[in-house]
Amino acid sequence: MANNSSDYEILAEIGQGAYGKVYKARERRGQQRFIAVKRLNIPEEPESGIPQFVIREVALLRKIEHFNHPNIVK
Repeated sequence: MANNSSDYEILAEIGQGAYGKVYKARERRGQQRFIAVKRLNIPEEPESGIPQFVIREVALLRKIEHFNHPNIVK
């Protein structure tokens, strides 16, 4: 899994939901595949902790990581 947003070039917004936006992007290195990048809207209230929806979303994305499919970036 990539560790840095600079690993991708954001090309266009392709969707928006209650918890964030999805963008069409391209890898900057390697195969330069087109991918989808999801950015979550996290409130800037550090004293309230991490919102539950963010924890659920990240847990689901981590489960998807174990699938062997060409559309899922490792």
